[in-house]
This record gives sequence, C-alpha cells and structure tokens, in this order.
Amino acid sequence: MGRAWRALRTIAALRIDRAQAEHRRTSLTERDAERALAAADTDLVEAADAWQRQMAERFDPALGAAYAEVLTRRADALAAATAAHRAAGRDTEAAAETARREQARADAVTTQADAAARLTRRHADERALMAIADRAALAWVRR
Repeated sequence: MGRAWRALRTIAALRIDRAQAEHRRTSLTERDAERALAAADTDLVEAADAWQRQMAERFDPALGAAYAEVLTRRADALAAATAAHRAAGRDTEAAAETARREQARADAVTTQADAAARLTRRHADERALMAIADRAALAWVRR
C-alpha cells in the first residue's frame, strides 16, 4: 500500500479519534446538565414545600413575598437547567452522528486502499506473467 493511502488512513483515524473525543465531552456535559436539572428540581420542590408550610402555619406577607421570590428564582433556574439539558442532548446526538460519519469515511478509505492494493498486485502479477511469457517465447524462437 502506498504512502498516500497510509496517510489517508491515518488522517481518517485521527478524525475518528477527534469525533469520539467530542462525543465523550458532550456526553459528560449532558450528564452534568442532567444532574443540575435534578438539583434544580429538588430545590424547587423544597421551596414549594416551605411555601406551603408557611401558608398552612401562618401567613406573613413579608415572608410570603420572600418565599415567592425564592420560588420564582428556583423556577427560573429549573427552566434554565431544562434548556441546558436539552441543548446538551442535541449536542451529544450531533457529536454521535459526526462520529458515525467519520467511521463511515474511514471505512470507505480502507475499502479504497484495499482495492488499490489489490489492483496494484494484479498489475504486478500481470507484468510478471508477461515477462515470463516473453522469455518463453524468445527461448522458443531461438531454438
């Protein structure tokens, strides 16, 4: 196999490695976003429980306003965490698709390189057979 095909295979392998590393990175980001989403959900539930306890025990307008503000901030944090989780999921899927495309490209390069090597061997075999036939014909003519 020629140097050019080896270089193409090396480049394809490097592209696969890069795509797989990107997929791993986005998978970790998605996992972190999932944890942040769970934490934000827990915080919101705790704040809602505190609000309900305050409402059941005694209603204090100043405390009620503070609880409402906390609930609003935690609901906003939950919405942001949900959006981040969805974006991370999309990024992970895109990185996985890129890794699949790079693998398909590497497979195509390998197939082409193997076909080129077979063709080169076949041509070399044909040239060798022609040389043998020419020598045999020349020997026959000389007799």
